[in-house]
Amino acid sequence: MRTFAVVFIIFLVGAFRRTFDRERANAQIDPLTGLGNRRSFNRECKRLELSAPRDGRILLCGMIDLDNFKAVNDLHGHSAGDDVLRIVAEALAAAVRPYDVTARLGGDEFAFCLAVRDDASAERKTEKIHRELITALEASEWRATCSLGAATGSTLNETLNLADNMMFEAKRAGKSAWIFSRSGPLEKRER
Repeated sequence: MRTFAVVFIIFLVGAFRRTFDRERANAQIDPLTGLGNRRSFNRECKRLELSAPRDGRILLCGMIDLDNFKAVNDLHGHSAGDDVLRIVAEALAAAVRPYDVTARLGGDEFAFCLAVRDDASAERKTEKIHRELITALEASEWRATCSLGAATGSTLNETLNLADNMMFEAKRAGKSAWIFSRSGPLEKRER
Protein backbone atom coordinates (compact mmCIF):
# COMPACT_ATOMS: atom_id res chain seq x y z
CA MET A 1 0.00 0.00 0.00
CA ARG A 2 2.85 2.40 0.79
CA THR A 3 4.44 1.68 -2.57
CA PHE A 4 1.16 2.48 -4.29
CA ALA A 5 0.85 5.74 -2.34
CA VAL A 6 4.41 6.79 -3.23
CA VAL A 7 3.87 5.97 -6.92
CA PHE A 8 0.59 7.88 -6.88
CA ILE A 9 2.23 10.94 -5.31
CA ILE A 10 5.09 10.84 -7.83
CA PHE A 11 2.57 10.58 -10.66
CA LEU A 12 0.50 13.44 -9.23
CA VAL A 13 3.52 15.71 -8.75
CA GLY A 14 4.70 14.93 -12.29
CA ALA A 15 1.29 15.73 -13.74
CA PHE A 16 1.16 18.98 -11.75
CA ARG A 17 4.63 19.94 -13.00
CA ARG A 18 3.72 19.27 -16.65
CA THR A 19 0.54 21.33 -16.27
CA PHE A 20 2.44 24.15 -14.59
CA ASP A 21 5.11 24.19 -17.34
CA ARG A 22 2.47 24.14 -20.08
CA GLU A 23 0.51 27.01 -18.50
CA ARG A 24 3.68 29.05 -17.97
CA ALA A 25 4.55 28.63 -21.65
CA ASN A 26 0.99 29.51 -22.71
CA ALA A 27 1.13 32.70 -20.64
CA GLN A 28 3.90 33.93 -22.94
CA ILE A 29 2.33 33.07 -26.29
CA ASP A 30 -0.40 34.85 -28.21
CA PRO A 31 -3.00 32.09 -28.67
CA LEU A 32 -4.21 33.30 -32.07
CA THR A 33 -0.89 33.70 -33.85
CA GLY A 34 1.51 31.51 -31.90
CA LEU A 35 3.99 34.40 -31.63
CA GLY A 36 5.20 35.71 -28.30
CA ASN A 37 3.04 38.18 -26.42
CA ARG A 38 4.09 41.57 -25.02
CA ARG A 39 5.41 40.04 -21.79
CA SER A 40 7.67 37.53 -23.52
CA PHE A 41 8.73 40.13 -26.10
CA ASN A 42 9.95 42.51 -23.39
CA ARG A 43 11.78 39.74 -21.54
CA GLU A 44 13.49 38.33 -24.65
CA CYS A 45 14.40 41.79 -25.95
CA LYS A 46 16.12 42.64 -22.66
CA ARG A 47 18.12 39.42 -23.00
CA LEU A 48 19.06 40.44 -26.54
CA GLU A 49 19.99 43.96 -25.39
CA LEU A 50 22.52 42.46 -22.98
CA SER A 51 24.02 39.94 -25.39
CA ALA A 52 24.25 42.08 -28.57
CA PRO A 53 27.18 44.29 -27.48
CA ARG A 54 29.17 41.24 -26.35
CA ASP A 55 28.80 39.87 -29.87
CA GLY A 56 29.71 43.19 -31.50
CA ARG A 57 26.16 43.72 -32.75
CA ILE A 58 23.46 46.39 -32.55
CA LEU A 59 19.72 46.04 -32.06
CA LEU A 60 17.26 46.23 -34.92
CA CYS A 61 13.73 46.76 -33.64
CA GLY A 62 10.65 46.99 -35.80
CA MET A 63 7.00 47.80 -35.27
CA ILE A 64 4.34 46.61 -37.72
CA ASP A 65 0.77 47.84 -37.93
CA LEU A 66 -1.85 46.55 -40.36
CA ASP A 67 -3.33 49.23 -42.60
CA ASN A 68 -7.13 49.57 -42.53
CA PHE A 69 -7.50 46.43 -40.42
CA LYS A 70 -10.81 47.64 -39.03
CA ALA A 71 -12.23 47.63 -42.57
CA VAL A 72 -11.34 43.93 -42.98
CA ASN A 73 -13.20 43.12 -39.76
CA ASP A 74 -16.16 45.36 -40.64
CA LEU A 75 -16.57 44.10 -44.22
CA HIS A 76 -15.67 40.43 -43.85
CA GLY A 77 -16.07 39.62 -40.16
CA HIS A 78 -13.71 38.87 -37.32
CA SER A 79 -12.76 35.45 -38.68
CA ALA A 80 -11.29 37.22 -41.73
CA GLY A 81 -9.43 39.58 -39.40
CA ASP A 82 -8.09 36.60 -37.46
CA ASP A 83 -6.96 35.05 -40.74
CA VAL A 84 -5.06 38.24 -41.64
CA LEU A 85 -3.37 38.25 -38.21
CA ARG A 86 -2.27 34.63 -38.67
CA ILE A 87 -0.96 35.39 -42.18
CA VAL A 88 1.17 38.25 -40.83
CA ALA A 89 2.44 36.12 -37.94
CA GLU A 90 3.47 33.28 -40.26
CA ALA A 91 5.19 35.65 -42.71
CA LEU A 92 7.00 37.47 -39.90
CA ALA A 93 8.21 34.22 -38.35
CA ALA A 94 9.42 33.04 -41.78
CA ALA A 95 11.24 36.32 -42.46
CA VAL A 96 13.47 36.15 -39.36
CA ARG A 97 15.79 33.58 -37.82
CA PRO A 98 14.32 31.11 -35.31
CA TYR A 99 16.16 32.77 -32.41
CA ASP A 100 15.07 36.33 -33.27
CA VAL A 101 12.34 37.87 -31.13
CA THR A 102 8.86 38.33 -32.61
CA ALA A 103 5.52 39.12 -31.00
CA ARG A 104 1.97 40.19 -31.48
CA LEU A 105 1.73 43.09 -29.08
CA GLY A 106 -2.04 43.31 -29.30
CA GLY A 107 -4.77 44.11 -31.80
CA ASP A 108 -3.14 44.44 -35.20
CA GLU A 109 0.31 45.43 -33.94
CA PHE A 110 3.37 43.20 -34.25
CA ALA A 111 7.03 43.70 -33.36
CA PHE A 112 10.44 42.16 -33.92
CA CYS A 113 13.88 42.62 -32.42
CA LEU A 114 17.13 41.20 -33.79
CA ALA A 115 20.84 41.62 -33.31
CA VAL A 116 22.57 42.70 -36.54
CA ARG A 117 26.12 43.61 -37.59
CA ASP A 118 25.50 47.14 -38.84
CA ASP A 119 22.98 49.64 -40.21
CA ALA A 120 23.34 48.37 -43.79
CA SER A 121 22.39 44.81 -42.87
CA ALA A 122 19.59 46.17 -40.66
CA GLU A 123 18.14 48.13 -43.56
CA ARG A 124 18.31 45.10 -45.87
CA LYS A 125 16.62 42.95 -43.22
CA THR A 126 13.87 45.53 -42.72
CA GLU A 127 13.19 45.63 -46.45
CA LYS A 128 13.10 41.82 -46.61
CA ILE A 129 10.65 41.56 -43.71
CA HIS A 130 8.31 44.16 -45.20
CA ARG A 131 8.49 42.56 -48.66
CA GLU A 132 7.63 39.13 -47.24
CA LEU A 133 4.74 40.54 -45.21
CA ILE A 134 3.29 42.38 -48.21
CA THR A 135 3.73 39.33 -50.47
CA ALA A 136 1.88 37.11 -47.98
CA LEU A 137 -0.90 39.66 -47.51
CA GLU A 138 -1.34 40.20 -51.25
CA ALA A 139 -1.59 36.44 -51.79
CA SER A 140 -4.49 36.24 -49.35
CA GLU A 141 -8.06 36.88 -50.34
CA TRP A 142 -8.20 39.89 -48.01
CA ARG A 143 -5.53 41.94 -49.82
CA ALA A 144 -4.53 43.85 -46.68
CA THR A 145 -1.29 45.85 -46.33
CA CYS A 146 0.94 46.88 -43.48
CA SER A 147 3.21 49.71 -42.42
CA LEU A 148 6.56 49.00 -40.82
CA GLY A 149 8.89 51.25 -38.88
CA ALA A 150 12.34 50.05 -37.88
CA ALA A 151 15.35 51.50 -36.13
CA THR A 152 18.78 50.48 -34.92
CA GLY A 153 20.37 51.32 -31.62
CA SER A 154 22.13 49.96 -28.58
CA THR A 155 19.43 50.52 -25.95
CA LEU A 156 16.13 48.71 -26.16
CA ASN A 157 13.70 51.40 -25.01
CA GLU A 158 15.11 54.12 -27.25
CA THR A 159 15.27 51.80 -30.26
CA LEU A 160 11.70 50.54 -29.77
CA ASN A 161 10.39 54.09 -29.32
CA LEU A 162 12.15 55.23 -32.48
CA ALA A 163 10.82 52.21 -34.41
CA ASP A 164 7.31 53.02 -33.18
CA ASN A 165 7.68 56.62 -34.37
CA MET A 166 8.94 55.38 -37.74
CA MET A 167 5.90 53.12 -38.08
CA PHE A 168 3.61 56.12 -37.60
CA GLU A 169 5.68 58.03 -40.17
CA ALA A 170 5.18 55.15 -42.63
CA LYS A 171 1.42 55.28 -42.05
CA ARG A 172 1.36 59.06 -42.55
CA ALA A 173 3.45 58.66 -45.72
CA GLY A 174 0.71 56.66 -47.38
CA LYS A 175 0.70 53.25 -45.72
CA SER A 176 1.99 49.99 -47.20
CA ALA A 177 5.46 51.46 -46.72
CA TRP A 178 8.45 50.94 -44.48
CA ILE A 179 10.73 53.51 -42.92
CA PHE A 180 14.10 52.70 -41.44
CA SER A 181 15.96 55.04 -39.12
CA ARG A 182 19.54 55.02 -38.05
CA SER A 183 21.44 57.92 -36.53
CA GLY A 184 21.09 59.85 -39.80
CA PRO A 185 18.01 60.99 -41.79
CA LEU A 186 14.90 58.87 -42.35
CA GLU A 187 14.74 56.47 -45.27
CA LYS A 188 11.24 55.88 -46.64
CA ARG A 189 10.62 52.89 -48.85
CA GLU A 190 7.45 51.93 -50.67
CA ARG A 191 6.56 48.42 -51.65
